[in-house]
Amino acid sequence: MRKETSGAALLRDLIAAGYPITHELLDTFPGRQAAVHLRHLLVHVGVLPKRDEYVAGLEVWLRHFLMKVPARHRTVLQPYAQWVVLRRVRYQARTRGNSRSSINYARAQVSVTLDFLEWIAAEQLTLVSAAQADVDRWLASGATTRRRLRDFLRWARRCHLVGDLQVPWQPDGEPANFLDEDEHLSLLHRCINDPALPLDVRVAGALILLYGMPATRVVRLTHEDILPRKDSVYIRLGDDPVVMPPALAQLLEQQTRVAVPSVVERGMGCRESWLFPGKLMGQPLSGAKLSQKLLRHGVDVRSARNSALMALAADLPASILSKVLGIHINTAVDWVSYVKRDWSSYLEARRAPELNP
Repeated sequence: MRKETSGAALLRDLIAAGYPITHELLDTFPGRQAAVHLRHLLVHVGVLPKRDEYVAGLEVWLRHFLMKVPARHRTVLQPYAQWVVLRRVRYQARTRGNSRSSINYARAQVSVTLDFLEWIAAEQLTLVSAAQADVDRWLASGATTRRRLRDFLRWARRCHLVGDLQVPWQPDGEPANFLDEDEHLSLLHRCINDPALPLDVRVAGALILLYGMPATRVVRLTHEDILPRKDSVYIRLGDDPVVMPPALAQLLEQQTRVAVPSVVERGMGCRESWLFPGKLMGQPLSGAKLSQKLLRHGVDVRSARNSALMALAADLPASILSKVLGIHINTAVDWVSYVKRDWSSYLEARRAPELNP
């Protein structure tokens, strides 16, 4: 079989060789962009069934990873990896969706667990005989990623495989990277009104600056998330649609017109549903690429998002913030608590000169 230079060439070679075209066959071409493009094309036209590529990729990785694990460790690692890590990723695929970073985190949980199992074996320990001092010693002798062992130990305690072993929580610290109020408003005004900016940068930047959306959520917006109703246009971010300012609604309406299908899809009568379509057929732009593009045009996603969330948390209770924005209730509570604490410190600082003239 000659080396493929495109998805079409790869498909031609596979058909000529008499191979049935399946997901499993395309999985044998890891890392080859031609196979990736071909898979998305065949799924989009209905030749192959839909599947979550993040979940499928983790399944393939786990299968190969576990094959190389010594049997004495696999008896513990395999059930944890499949019943806990993979199951969680599958659940996330059905609910809020996965991202490349969430899959990398899942892989790290499995890899770190194997590192720990190999370490205690080298120390002539077992899961039963290992003490908290041993866990602390292992954590202190490596990178902070070793703290991802917490999930495994929690599962192992439930299964009575270990004693009361813990990975201490490491505080994440307070949110950082904020825009001041003038910068926030100036950047939002620029996204709404500056025609020199690319349209997708204006739309994505305004959504992040107004609603604190992560880039990974922005790229997953579809035409169906934009809801025209009488004299207003709403956007669906969480449980309850949110009314948009007219200027932003106009930008989104323009974006829906430019987010058109590829040539192949148009020939098949397909309609693009993603507001930010990617190069892969039927797939959105990646959050990382959108973030990079925004940064090139002066919009730092983290500081823009943090500033928006702080402004919203100052006006909305956590329960409403969670429902409207579609963020976890714990995240909403953390933001509201942070804003109240920060505001209290500000008032105290303002009162200090009056108390101590």
